[in-house]
Amino acid sequence: MVFYECVMTTKNTAPFQTLTNLMKEVSHKIVEGGGIVRTIQNHGIRTLPHRFKAKYPDKLGNRYFEKGRFVSLYYDANPHVMREVETTLKMNEEVLRNTHLLARNRLLEVNLVREDRNRYLRGVMETERAEEEAAAAAEKAESGEDSGSKGT
Repeated sequence: MVFYECVMTTKNTAPFQTLTNLMKEVSHKIVEGGGIVRTIQNHGIRTLPHRFKAKYPDKLGNRYFEKGRFVSLYYDANPHVMREVETTLKMNEEVLRNTHLLARNRLLEVNLVREDRNRYLRGVMETERAEEEAAAAAEKAESGEDSGSKGT
């Protein structure tokens, strides 16, 4: 399974119940497809970088929106389920834009075997090397003091 992040922008005039139902529908699609919904985050209403045009005007007759609600959905699923989720979001009138990204999983880096790509292993290895060098320098300094004190 692949870890996805879906960032969507919805109309700021969309009723909360409609958005809740949309998230439930998407979550059910993911779970039925064998995936796992990790979290859904509502980032609130923000000003958009430019005017977004909706497919259809809303009840008030607005077709252009300068503000939108941002929602993130993190889930694990196979690519087929991701395409189904995209289709569901494209068909919904309340969604202005949506983007799917491959989310970076921090646990993935921990599980990497190659030391040159795993920054956590690299950090541990560098720390161990620094400790070994410090111990060798201390031992060398100690042996240098012992030989210097024997001569006097």
